[in-house]
Amino acid sequence: MSETGRILIEQLDIYAYHGFFSEEERLGQRFVLDLVLDVDLRAAALSDRLADTVDYGRAVAIVSEAFTARRYHLLEGAARAVALALFEAFAPVAGVEVTLRKPAPPIPATLGAVGVKLSFRRGD
Repeated sequence: MSETGRILIEQLDIYAYHGFFSEEERLGQRFVLDLVLDVDLRAAALSDRLADTVDYGRAVAIVSEAFTARRYHLLEGAARAVALALFEAFAPVAGVEVTLRKPAPPIPATLGAVGVKLSFRRGD
């Protein structure tokens, strides 16, 4: 059996004031996050106890707080803050993949979203 599993948190919608342009700081905008947490889930699968895994609700609260605690000019910085907060809160998390999208960027084009996908490993 695999030593790790993956916990998914998808389409977390957060309003924040990140971005390079002054109107982004002033007006704010929606951001959508998808998170993949690499965690050893064998104990939780056997015990069926919340204490043996990552509490999704707590993870969402931590991500929301880390994402809105300060303003970032770049999505990369905001994604890194989210990953660091998850590592700090949950010792069993070995890796975090953050997909961060800006659905309505201030770009004169018709598009669904712009964003980044970054992967972080504990200790890197």
